[in-house]
Amino acid sequence: MIREPRSVFVGRQRELALLQGLLDVAQLVTLTGVGGAGKTRLSLRAANLYIETTGIDGWFVSLESVHDAQRLPRAVVRAMGLADQSARDPLDVVIEALRDRPAVLVIDNCEHIIDAAAAFIDELLVALPDLTVLATSRRPLELDGERVFAVPPLSAEPVIGLVSDVLPDAVSLLVARARAADADFELGPQDAEAAAELCRALDGLPLAIELAATRLRTLSITDLTSRLSSRFTLLRGGSRTAVSRQRTLRAVVDWSYELCTPAQRELWCALSVFAGPFDLAAASAVADGADVLDALDELVAQSVVEADPETGRFRMLETIRRYGRDRAEEDGRWPGLTRRHLDHYATVAAESCENWYGPGQAETIARLRADRAEVQAALTTASAVDTDQALDLFTSLRYLFAVGGFIPEGRAWAGRLLALPGASPIHRVPALVNAAWLALLQGDLTEAARRLDEAEEQASDGALTTERLAAIRVEVHRWRGTLANFSGRPADAVGEFEVSIRVAQECGHPEEALLAQFQLTAALSHLTQPGASRFASEALAYSEAVGDNWMRAHAQWALALAAFVENDLDAADRLARQGLVDERGFDDPVGECLMLEVVSWVEAERGAAERAATLLGATDARWRSIGSSIWAFGPHLGGHHDRCVDTLRRLLAEKGYERFFARGGDLGPVEAVALALEEKTGGTAGLSAREHEVAMRIHRGMSNRDIADELVLSVRTVDTHVQRILGKLGFTSRTQIAAWYEATLPAPQPLAGQPIT
Repeated sequence: MIREPRSVFVGRQRELALLQGLLDVAQLVTLTGVGGAGKTRLSLRAANLYIETTGIDGWFVSLESVHDAQRLPRAVVRAMGLADQSARDPLDVVIEALRDRPAVLVIDNCEHIIDAAAAFIDELLVALPDLTVLATSRRPLELDGERVFAVPPLSAEPVIGLVSDVLPDAVSLLVARARAADADFELGPQDAEAAAELCRALDGLPLAIELAATRLRTLSITDLTSRLSSRFTLLRGGSRTAVSRQRTLRAVVDWSYELCTPAQRELWCALSVFAGPFDLAAASAVADGADVLDALDELVAQSVVEADPETGRFRMLETIRRYGRDRAEEDGRWPGLTRRHLDHYATVAAESCENWYGPGQAETIARLRADRAEVQAALTTASAVDTDQALDLFTSLRYLFAVGGFIPEGRAWAGRLLALPGASPIHRVPALVNAAWLALLQGDLTEAARRLDEAEEQASDGALTTERLAAIRVEVHRWRGTLANFSGRPADAVGEFEVSIRVAQECGHPEEALLAQFQLTAALSHLTQPGASRFASEALAYSEAVGDNWMRAHAQWALALAAFVENDLDAADRLARQGLVDERGFDDPVGECLMLEVVSWVEAERGAAERAATLLGATDARWRSIGSSIWAFGPHLGGHHDRCVDTLRRLLAEKGYERFFARGGDLGPVEAVALALEEKTGGTAGLSAREHEVAMRIHRGMSNRDIADELVLSVRTVDTHVQRILGKLGFTSRTQIAAWYEATLPAPQPLAGQPIT
């Protein structure tokens, strides 16, 4: 057996199982990962488990102190204890000692002499077919037959299905090392989440967690977490038996930095400006337009940057990012990096507005959501250095806030940025109008009116161009119409919407009339005016012509409302459900909630009480997530909602209504939409399409793991689906699910031509 450190080995059961499988089939397995990820400790434990299973011999070879490539073979000879004083090539000595003898070699820390290590290992494996090499390196060796195992951080999240007192691996390591440093250390139940938060802040890096544990002799977990902005001076000390570069967190990251070329180091510092995941275009922008592909590829290979092939985005661990920032600040580069970061995301946000109306909206919202951490950082930078640019950026992010579901966040930024002094009207007025829209979406009519009044006052001082003034008039009249409608004055709203539509069309921007057109139909429906559908129909036709699904969905909602008011339940149901289909990919909480409301009202009128109550519960949960409600959109819609609730309470009785309403509150947004789109077969019980697939396989007698394998899901995801099925059906066992499915075999079908996803 290979000697391991005396400290207790914690966690990593999944990784060890995977490594045993790799060692059974591959001659060369390379553990990669950032410094401090625990590669060495994991390799030792994996090798010993393999040795114990196979009965073969094994040795550990550390290359940490080997800086001359020519000394590498001799280091292996010494580590194996081969007393050879001859002039023979050390490679030949190793080959002769291991010939016809199955063995495992752990070769640790290959990264700083990667070429020599790869060449030596390749020669060994060619000459010794019974040899297994387990290497550790911050980058792959890139040899034929190599199996690369990226060592993940330790998880700080609880494992679903385990008893509550089983701690996540990261927290278990923190506790074990804290007790080693102080035998009296205890983690109270109230400290578990704080400990998990500390481990998450340390990126789950074992070295960082071990160093942090020694500080718990004098600091509380909360105090230690609050001091992590100075992690490189705080986390030092470690075991005296550790190599020098692992005695402090700074030293272990220094080691990685020194292995980089100057171009890679410069890019490392530049990338540290990102608060979250970023794409290649953003990386190039902060690097001042340089061709970063090769340097970025090398940083990924060296485990400094993590790449996600599915999204095409990159990220850095906070520890690595913080190191790069410290270096950039030391060299005076930080202000320039933050300015380029701000300029890039200001451009991204501006383009999202300029190109909003058309077929690429879902992709635009998805990108803005993916860049949310970055635009937050850009807003913070702009608020400190350029008030006008901060207001422009806020205005450009209107669709992220209003459509993307971040209304409370947008309003918080509005309050912060509009309070800044020194803004010019040309930048402040559009921001005021945008702030009014967000206030309306949460039903804050007083705030919306105040913002619109100020916008009109400042727009009249002559600072805005004629074209810009016309654009502001379109928006101000539109949102004044919305304000009137939400205030219960639809007759006043009609006039404002008509002016907004006319000005938009006169200035050559018919797309800007769409938001007023569908709302004009809603206002006329509140007034029960004949021909109310005309304006939403025009918006629908224009949206279809330009491929705009977001406005198409909202136009169909207005048409569904008009149909509902006219008691055409079939049309209302069809239009609202088609609106939900058109909104797929947006995850627009306001739009989805409005459509789900109409579907619920129709279901209640038809007597499908259980389904309607479940949908209302799901909708209520979504409204609350954005700090709004159906009543924020005016007393007429609120009245339809309340009449629906009264009907359901009568049909289901109070307890029945509350039960199904609560069941709906447990649905996620995707599940709620799937339920609304299901055909009414009578046996769905509110299950989503995916839950039906799981229920079917439970009926077939499959285990959760078998279901996960067949549906290409994680076991944890299947566990969650099973728990939701039990909750929705009111069952306590899988046997009951199987029996229920037997009795309701017809599976739900999607709308014609629209697969349920």
